[in-house]
Amino acid sequence: MDFETKAHIDEYVIGGGNTGVFTGDDTTITYTPENPAHSPLVSIPTHEISSITFRRDTTLLRSSLLGWFFAGITLVLIVVVYFFTFAGSNQGLTNPDVNLTTLMLLLFIVGGVTTTYEYFNGEEYDVIIAVIETEDDDSTVLAGRIQNTEFVEACGELLESDLETRNQNAKLKSELAKI
Repeated sequence: MDFETKAHIDEYVIGGGNTGVFTGDDTTITYTPENPAHSPLVSIPTHEISSITFRRDTTLLRSSLLGWFFAGITLVLIVVVYFFTFAGSNQGLTNPDVNLTTLMLLLFIVGGVTTTYEYFNGEEYDVIIAVIETEDDDSTVLAGRIQNTEFVEACGELLESDLETRNQNAKLKSELAKI
């Protein structure tokens, strides 16, 4: 076992400052944060590790149900703005009756369109969570994306090592078996 990859400590935060370098060899597993003020250096000798548990976190996967919800809300806002401000008027935005409420609703419409687009076409964040537990009942949580092949390979090396490992997700097992 010998690996070095980028990982998140504690939890996966999109664009978060909790990233660092996750390394491992036959004697120690180490996490060195990029920002030492955010979290301390973690170095665990392999003989002190009681188990490593892998699970998959799908909470950051895009949801088409939420996408349709925001599409519906946006459509309702468009209809409301049209009927209360522009229907029957040929002046459009130059109409003196266009007030601050209408402008705010137009901003909500723009936000609704971009949110709907993001839910349907945005990037998916399928995350692997690795919980390293020691004999002292201390635990360290590391996370990385399934699209990060270096992190997936590191998890695969941990699974193939002599350390006690548990995989709690069947799909994750197939993803790790691809390496």
